Amino acid sequence: MSIPFKLILASSIVGLFATSAMAADGTINFTGEVTAASCGISAGAGTGVTGTTQKVIDVKMGKVSIDSLKNSQTGIVAGSAININLDCGNTAAGLTTVKVKFDPNSGSGVDLKNNNLLKTTGTATGVGIGLYDASNNLINLAGNGSFDSPLIKAGTDPDIKYSANLNLRASYVANGDVVVPGTANGNLPFTLTYE
Repeated sequence: MSIPFKLILASSIVGLFATSAMAADGTINFTGEVTAASCGISAGAGTGVTGTTQKVIDVKMGKVSIDSLKNSQTGIVAGSAININLDCGNTAAGLTTVKVKFDPNSGSGVDLKNNNLLKTTGTATGVGIGLYDASNNLINLAGNGSFDSPLIKAGTDPDIKYSANLNLRASYVANGDVVVPGTANGNLPFTLTYE
């Protein structure tokens, strides 16, 4: 190859990369704020909290029969209460709401047959775990499901304290596959944000 041809070829290749690197089809703007809110987590009935930095909430789902899942009109059986109590001390000044955001993909995942449900791990099949808010609405885990709870302000200046009660229910839900008995566990990371 002659030197001028190599220069032309190299210039063309560099020009292609420069053009594609500069093309933009859109923009994503991120907005947010870092707050001083820092809430301690404790559990109510039916749950237990362990861990010092990242809290682990243990929920006992119990033993549910295949017949109960099949014979239920909704495919939903019983449920375990999840009561999470937040004590924010005086760190939530100016805030009114705590939002719980779930991240199933960092946990056991989303059920492949019904993406509203948490995928179970273990030997059972045909069942997922549904999370319900205090109004008994199924939280859509695949759609960045979350729920809000008000921050409750108590006391008078300078001794104002903030708290919140997060009430959920978890149930086994038939996902449409053949239900096979076995262990049906799961884990679901969550993050608290404040508004």
